[in-house]
Amino acid sequence: MIKRPEEIGKIIKTFDRAGYDVISAGQCVTGSILGDSPLDWDMYTECPQEKIREMFPEGEPIGRRTTRIDYSRFVESQHVNEADHFEGVVADIITLEGPIEEQLQIYDFTCEALGEHANGVLIDPVDGRKDIKQKLLKPVGNFRAKLKDKPELIWKALRYVGLYGFDLNREIYEAIQANRERAVVVDKEIILFEFTSAMIGDHAGKFLKMLKGLDLLEAIIGPDGESGLPREKKDYKKLSERIDETKKIPLRRLGLFYLVFEKHYDKALHFLPHDEDSLDYLEEAKRLCPKLYFCKNDEMLKNFIYNYGWDKYHFYDRLLKAQNIVYELDNPQQVARDAILNLILYEKQPIFLEDLVIDADDIIEEGITDDPERAQYLLELLITPVHKNRWNNERDKLLKFARSFNKSRLRRAFRNVDWIR
Repeated sequence: MIKRPEEIGKIIKTFDRAGYDVISAGQCVTGSILGDSPLDWDMYTECPQEKIREMFPEGEPIGRRTTRIDYSRFVESQHVNEADHFEGVVADIITLEGPIEEQLQIYDFTCEALGEHANGVLIDPVDGRKDIKQKLLKPVGNFRAKLKDKPELIWKALRYVGLYGFDLNREIYEAIQANRERAVVVDKEIILFEFTSAMIGDHAGKFLKMLKGLDLLEAIIGPDGESGLPREKKDYKKLSERIDETKKIPLRRLGLFYLVFEKHYDKALHFLPHDEDSLDYLEEAKRLCPKLYFCKNDEMLKNFIYNYGWDKYHFYDRLLKAQNIVYELDNPQQVARDAILNLILYEKQPIFLEDLVIDADDIIEEGITDDPERAQYLLELLITPVHKNRWNNERDKLLKFARSFNKSRLRRAFRNVDWIR
């Protein structure tokens, strides 16, 4: 018997009290068998839709035979190194017209053509349970014919590779080979969803190898994404071999992937329609990862965090660490940077404007300027001497710096220079 979420259990009990059996079917059964917690559930019953909508007034009619009950909730991550996700379930309650065995034929793969009664009895007309055990993806019906109308099945099949480590049977593999040009015409939103889903699976490396082997990279990074440089090929091969050693954080794994295509990074990144929040981090990865890597002292590190914020620091720091894992780098620079950060935090060294012991009002009250915008400008300049020496974060010293910066354009321009006497 598959493990059912609490919400599904309540739906089943409601039908049971009304005298109806409910059969869970499709990808929810597949995912449950494979240890996932599926969001979407297909549930079949002989109960008429009118009765279903009486029992579940919160349900939404979807066509003539289906009522959708949405018990899901979106959980936004509190940190960029975590993933947004949905909790709960979305259940489509479908009224059967004919035997359940016939209904199961609508699913794309044998591993999905499974149903389970409320009492745990499995319905398996095409040996899907056996294919799940063997991790072998087989089609229901003629796969090559299906691709003519549903080319998105190419990406769905590859998602099974990345998420669960399935092998494609010969019919599916050869059909994709023969129709690889159809993979590019699929809506880019669909490609992005399937690509990202596969990339956060336990077998993302296998997915990347198959993506390359089937010559489908163009559908992800565009016709101009690959440079063909030997280093790029070497890095892609290494990523395929070791990405599964990294944590399954979507944005981090996407960063690992796109940084392989360094020469045409922007073209590769913008080929698929990533959301603005993701692009905010990924667009800067090529520039800011090296910048963070070369932060060799506390001043440079505090300046990086000041300019880009904690979230971006943590993202690029974790991305660099993931690269160390993938490319098996012994990186003393990383160890040193962690030690520097620990000391900054332990000593509570000032990093941001709010950490200074004065504000713009203090600069005005001291008579250095009576212009609020000028006072704020001078306050921002004070970050530099404080980053150089945390002991400069004293009222008298900061006001002295502010007075000096206000009077001298040269002192403002060369405030980052360490003069040698």
